[in-house]
Amino acid sequence: MGIKDLLRFMKPYIKPIHIKKYAGKRVGIDAYSWLHKGAYSCSMELCLNSKSERKYQYLNYFMHRINLLRHYNITPVVVFDGGNIPCKAVTEDERHRHVVHILCFVLRREANRDLAMEKLKQGNVKAASELFQRAISITPAMAHQLIQVLRTENIEFVVAPYEADAQLAYLSSLEVEKGGIAAVITEDSDLIAYGCQAVSTSMKL
Repeated sequence: MGIKDLLRFMKPYIKPIHIKKYAGKRVGIDAYSWLHKGAYSCSMELCLNSKSERKYQYLNYFMHRINLLRHYNITPVVVFDGGNIPCKAVTEDERHRHVVHILCFVLRREANRDLAMEKLKQGNVKAASELFQRAISITPAMAHQLIQVLRTENIEFVVAPYEADAQLAYLSSLEVEKGGIAAVITEDSDLIAYGCQAVSTSMKL
């Protein structure tokens, strides 16, 4: 994810900060970026549809970071991707290329899962785990489970009309009194291109 080489280009303007800088403020979270990171820790269980509680480790990963923000008196606003952006201007050829791209992406994940299964049968758990990470995908069911947890914890969340990036950029442009956010936490650089003034691309614990 992210724009190739953008962070390298922006390096002179990037500086480390402590998250407590945003104490007392609202901060937007790119939900799917944390879901993807959290899913790596339980990718094998998710791919195998295990009944183990470890399958839900991605929820613990997500909420651990949410609770860290709350510890510093930061109000998290979690934003989920919605639907794809409709584009009437695209040609039939462009639609075809888009479908082919998605199909290739799905096939790569299925191939990685099959290879992971082979490695697992051979007893090579380390290699299998790495392949399962490449095979993982975030499903609507996983997003729904996270939403249930956020509701229980009374955490504000938004399902964007289309992409979360655009919604986060919109929220960052609003005044606080109108529901705006002071910064965005994500795992890629796309939000910089959207014009967000404060973007954290690597939240470390």
